[in-house]
Amino acid sequence: MNTDRERSILEILLKEKKIRVKDLARQLYASEPSIRRDLASLEKQHLIKRVYGGAVLEENGISMIKIPFTIRELEQSSEKVMIARKASSLVGDGTVLFLDASSSAYNMIPFLASKKNITIITNGLKTQMKLAEYSNIKTISTGGQLLNSCYALVGEEAYKTIDRFTADFFFFSCRGISAEGNLTDISEAEDYVRNKMMEHSSSSYLLCNSNKIGTTYYHKLCHASQLNGIISDSEPPENLKPYFI
Repeated sequence: MNTDRERSILEILLKEKKIRVKDLARQLYASEPSIRRDLASLEKQHLIKRVYGGAVLEENGISMIKIPFTIRELEQSSEKVMIARKASSLVGDGTVLFLDASSSAYNMIPFLASKKNITIITNGLKTQMKLAEYSNIKTISTGGQLLNSCYALVGEEAYKTIDRFTADFFFFSCRGISAEGNLTDISEAEDYVRNKMMEHSSSSYLLCNSNKIGTTYYHKLCHASQLNGIISDSEPPENLKPYFI
């Protein structure tokens, strides 16, 4: 991803699925020629498809490509560190954790390094690589099919591994939480792994940036009432407050 504006364009397309150049130029305070160059760059990265007057993000393209982990790492990074610190404070010595492949869970690792005798089971390939830097943390990979652009392991082999463990905590993220409390995402395969981890954990916590609150994507993961809590960087809307810690 080359520019902040390209990331903004992709976020808009994820929500609206189709957008015109003139509308993007108005929303992002940029010239139309600049927007067209950005769209050309995004198309080269196989993230969008340009059409006459604008661009689209097809559902099939979303399910095959996903949002690259590298984009997620750059989104709201300081807020994610704050959330990671709060989440890690819940974890004591001698615990077993599931972490999904999200960058929010990935950011917990430096804070978990001070814990003693913990085990982390994850389907995140980058998470596993980061955990390799800490010899005091026992790391278990779920295995499974690799989703190349988001570095997540999914599928039957991942489920089989998860079925063999029981964790004290599951920390994860998703693309959005609706005003009604529904957690949604664009990756069905990752959601199925998250559901399985949730089933095998005593406590499950969503790591949620404030910019995700009030947004909805096409695949439902679960409802906030099924969690032990939501950890965020800001105050939630009044109707969602009971779910936040």
